Amino acid sequence: MKVTLNWLKEFLDTDKYFDPAEIAELLTMSGTEVKKVEYLGDRYKNMVVGKILEYIRHPAADKLSVCKVDINKNILNIVCGATNFKKNDKVVVALEGAVTAQGLTINRSKIRGVYSDGMLCSEAELGISEDADGIMILSPGSVTGMDFSRSEGLDDAVFELEITPNRPDCLCVMGIAREISALKRIPLRTYKYEIDNELNLCRDFEIVIEDYSLCPRYSAKVFSGIPGIESPEWLKKRLILCDYRPIDLVVDLTNYVMHEVGQPLHAFDKDLLSSNKIVVRVAKNDEHIRTIDDVSRKLNKNILVIADEKKAVAIAGVMGGKDTEINCNTKNVFLESANFFGPSVMRTSGALGLRSEASNRFEKKIDPEITVIAIKRFEELLSKITGCSFKKGIYDNYKKSGRTRTLNLNIKNIRSILGQAVAASEVCAILDGLDIKCKYSDGSREIIKATVPSSRFEDIEREIDLIEEIARMHGFEKIKPEPPGSLLRRGKYTLYQENLKNLRQALCSAGLDEVINYSFVSSELVKKFKLDREEKFKDFVSILNPINEDFALLRTTPLPHMIKNLLNNFFHGIKNISIFEITKVFKHIKDSKLPEERNVLGVLISGQAVFKSWSSADRNYDFYDLKGMLEYLAAQFYKDYKLKLMPKEYKFFHPLISSDILINGIDMGIIGKIHPVIADDFDINQEIFYFEINLDSFINNIKYSKEFKPISSFPSIDIDLALLVGEDIKNDQIEKEIISRGGNLLKSVRLFDIYSGEQIEKGKKSMAYWLAFQDDKRTLKDLEVDIIVKRILENLERKFGAKLRQ
Repeated sequence: MKVTLNWLKEFLDTDKYFDPAEIAELLTMSGTEVKKVEYLGDRYKNMVVGKILEYIRHPAADKLSVCKVDINKNILNIVCGATNFKKNDKVVVALEGAVTAQGLTINRSKIRGVYSDGMLCSEAELGISEDADGIMILSPGSVTGMDFSRSEGLDDAVFELEITPNRPDCLCVMGIAREISALKRIPLRTYKYEIDNELNLCRDFEIVIEDYSLCPRYSAKVFSGIPGIESPEWLKKRLILCDYRPIDLVVDLTNYVMHEVGQPLHAFDKDLLSSNKIVVRVAKNDEHIRTIDDVSRKLNKNILVIADEKKAVAIAGVMGGKDTEINCNTKNVFLESANFFGPSVMRTSGALGLRSEASNRFEKKIDPEITVIAIKRFEELLSKITGCSFKKGIYDNYKKSGRTRTLNLNIKNIRSILGQAVAASEVCAILDGLDIKCKYSDGSREIIKATVPSSRFEDIEREIDLIEEIARMHGFEKIKPEPPGSLLRRGKYTLYQENLKNLRQALCSAGLDEVINYSFVSSELVKKFKLDREEKFKDFVSILNPINEDFALLRTTPLPHMIKNLLNNFFHGIKNISIFEITKVFKHIKDSKLPEERNVLGVLISGQAVFKSWSSADRNYDFYDLKGMLEYLAAQFYKDYKLKLMPKEYKFFHPLISSDILINGIDMGIIGKIHPVIADDFDINQEIFYFEINLDSFINNIKYSKEFKPISSFPSIDIDLALLVGEDIKNDQIEKEIISRGGNLLKSVRLFDIYSGEQIEKGKKSMAYWLAFQDDKRTLKDLEVDIIVKRILENLERKFGAKLRQ
């Protein structure tokens, strides 16, 4: 954004000289970055006011003239191709060394045999407008020989500013002037309009707002009988310096007021509206509007429009419609000054690929209190320029939302945060300069009650924001560096963080690689994994304005992205994958403003577990590798754990290899094999196994203590048992009974073989177990072990009909 120094000075109640460099430094140090300062005197260096004494036709060129021009000190001979001048006209003379707006350096040169001592300039060559037809003719009162910049009031400086998104109040001349006023302790000149007695004075126009959340305020005024005159030069010059293109008086004034006050305005030709009723509504699906850039645009129900009783006449906060545009025949104007919801304007602007100065301001949530001020400023300038007076009355539809807040500011906290004391009187002076009203809440002057104005409602929410304002205005450079006043304490992990760190180490120690993915997922991936049909995973949180469709939803499980990690590795020739991700997932909660957040662990394996070598054959990962990893984690973090897999179908798992995970009776997550159909959808031709644990449940229920004991020096007795059982009998049933009857001497039990075939009767299977018995204090006798084994076998036969296979 650009502002000129002279424009700023109109709002600063002082006659003091302002050094542009000093102003730039002050603004930058207080948080409003000045990218560049352009001194207009430099732009028009070596350009002076000249008076044409006489001119004759060029002896060697019919379309050129040779002019004698008085610049007070000298009479110059200048060759010119323009024809719009006459004797005694005052013109702009570019002397040797001057540089035009197009970058042309002027030198004394011979043109068709005649020497020219300079150039007579057009407005385009001066950068004042795009008009290159003829030279610029100055007013007769211009002083011959005076520097052009001084003569035309262009001895100014232009500041190019970078305004941060949290400061929409600074997107105007008035906002920057308030910053300078507070920094230099200069009184601020503000608008003084009688507004209340004009609001809704007239009833001949109806303003309807269908959704106040999208348009909190809509103000307007009708101006009748506007004469068709051109914008004055001062107005056009000021707009050009701030990068606006002059069009006509009404449009120029809307841009001028927006740049000065910060409130976008839009002018409709009132006679082109179909009725005296304006409706602020969302567009209908497939509704069209031709905007003032002469492009037909298709609208949808997510776009807010301004409409009369027949059709949409403007895209709210972005651009007006061609059908109601101001033109050279416009006499009656309906002036809109509204406040639109920032995110809505941003979505509309992005969807249509259409940005404007107005949308840039609305996106940042400007102050709704300034709509009528902007109308009054427009009226003041229009009356001044045209000499007309206009009927009183402003239409105003405003659902007030109480945009003021009072914050308590503790003087001691300023010292604590800034490391330097600031006197209470200084604090009040600073805040008052920013239009933040202060009063002491107690006799000690330790607590200040600060009332935040509507213009700063969006960015001053807490005490710390007030302290930031004090630091900005007091001067960051004045804060002296001091050593900390208290002892630094070493940081410490919480128990949860410590367990999470240990979990990561355990997973890495098990040979898994960690992956990190975005928390967003596309609706396409959701459908591929059928998550929208799973009760546990279907409650997605939608993003209102996603970057693209791949970021439309917050994920409820890390699974889809981990499959994509698998695919990315496939593309790089890596087929054997064992990865984990620790991340947050989100779940939409009905009637809640915020979603539920959970920490989860996802583990995925696929490909070869064992590679072929001279001593072993290769082997692919299977379900039991994944289950083994789960048991490993449980053993690492739970002293005594009972792991149980409860069969439950999930649509993204193989129906026969799909379970819930229970540890010590608590539902911890899911485990299974990815459904072959889903694998085929991704062109994956190998099995994929996955488990997911709710870390909040897993970590919060951890109970373990490390016990160290010496390795027994006595030998163990190892027994192999091959049991013949029914096909429906599960391993955990057998293991549970063996452990319960094995007593303290049974140190380990492991299933090492399952067989069913020709040598096994139909409906049966063989399950072979390895049992290890050991005593820490003596050598066991075979007879002792035989008694225990006999007891185990009897119990298994009684419960499951198990027989020892001969």
